[in-house]
This record gives sequence, structure tokens and C-alpha cells, in this order.
Amino acid sequence: MPVEENTTIKTIVDKIAFNVKNYNLDNKRYNIDYHRFISYRSNGIKKENGLSNWLKKSEASNSIFIFLRNFNMNARASKLVEITTFHMNIQKILKNIDVDCLNCFDMSTSPLSVQCGTSTVADELKKLFNYCASPGIFSYSGGFVIGSKVIHCIFPHICPMIDAHHIGISLNRIHADDYFPPGNSWKDYLGYSPIGKLNPSTQGAGRNSWKDDQFLCSIGFYSRIYQQWQKDNGEPGIDAFLKLDMRNHCSGIPRIIEKALW
Repeated sequence: MPVEENTTIKTIVDKIAFNVKNYNLDNKRYNIDYHRFISYRSNGIKKENGLSNWLKKSEASNSIFIFLRNFNMNARASKLVEITTFHMNIQKILKNIDVDCLNCFDMSTSPLSVQCGTSTVADELKKLFNYCASPGIFSYSGGFVIGSKVIHCIFPHICPMIDAHHIGISLNRIHADDYFPPGNSWKDYLGYSPIGKLNPSTQGAGRNSWKDDQFLCSIGFYSRIYQQWQKDNGEPGIDAFLKLDMRNHCSGIPRIIEKALW
């Protein structure tokens, strides 16, 4: 169930362990499907000696396609494109995005304004989101849900999955004084000042209600939740945070916070 209206970051941090436990009790099938994909991804990257090398393989596209199907992304209102088109469009990502540079980004300590080759992490993720959310690329209708889920499959340790019925609603209900990145400055975190409401409601707002700025800001807010948890628990480190969901082979910060906001 999404969080209540005007939920504070302190409330989220205090309830992370409890909410993760409840999610795991109610969503065992999703955990199984998620673990299967993450294990396949990790083994593939190790075997192929790098993320970009793995993504070149049809097996990578197939595994992402199956993951999306298992996470209800092949429904009547949002059909996935054919697998051959899906694979071809994954390859286009490799031509236009510095995947291996992004894969080295540490969301627990760094802002999105840091350099990534000749660009910044924010600029690369913005290009990636706009591509993945475009109609006909990975689903016929496109939108922020399919866009964020494809990106999460590529960078599960960095990027959230935003859906219209759980995470999008929870983020919209965060107290206005708390929806900020570490340091409280979006300009410092992103490298520019985003425009408009950064956590709009996803209820009945359509598949394009969240754009690239909203997606990037969700990463910043997740990072703030993580850093606040560290502060409140005596700075025990990333491994201690991941142990909140270690039994389910969590892939990183975004997946744990997703369960806390679900």
C-alpha cells in the first residue's frame, strides 16, 4: 500500500525493515522472478566480462523481455514489441549511451552531476530515459513505466522502477519539505535546475505524466533516503543496508526502497 499523504523521510527510514518484510510476505512470486533475472544478469556480465558485452547478446535481451513480461508489462494496454525489435533497440542503447561508465556510478555517495566520459551521469540517464520511454521502442505505447523498468534492468543498482499504482503514488505523497536529494539542492545534485513539479501524481495522469526530470529526481530522493538511513543507524555502510533484504538477493538500494514505498 502506498504511503500516506505528507509522509516524511523519517517515517520512511524508520519503517524500511518492517515494510520490506511485509512486501516479501505478500509478493513472493515477484521476488522469485526478480531474483532469477538478477542472477542471470550477474552471471552474464561475469561471463562476458562487462555489462556492455553482455547486452550485445540476444540472451540479455531475452532475459529483460521475460522479466518485463513477468512484471506485467505485456498487458492489453501496454504490449511489448516483438523480441527481434526489442533486441535491436537494446543494441541502439550501446551506440548512444556510455553504458559501462554509467555502470560504475555509485548512487550512495555521488550526485548525478558527476562526469561520465564527455557528458554527465544526469545527461546520459536523461537520454536513456527518453529513448526507453518512447513509443515503439520497448512497448508499443511507451511511457515512464516501461522506460523506468527497462533502465532498472540495465542499472538495478542505480535506477528505480516507477509504476503508476504504487511507487508513483508514494513519491507524490512525500511531504514537500522532504522531497529533495542529499544536500537539498537539485541544481547541485543534477547539475541544472529541473522545471515543474518533481513528484506529480501518477493516478489517472497518463503514461507520460513523468518525464526525464521526474525520473532523475526520484534517484536523488532514493539516495537521500539511503543516506538518512545511514545517519540514523550510525553509518554502518552499504552492506548493512543491503542486509535488510539479503535473503532475497537484493540488487541494490533502489529495490529495497521500492519495497519500503510499495
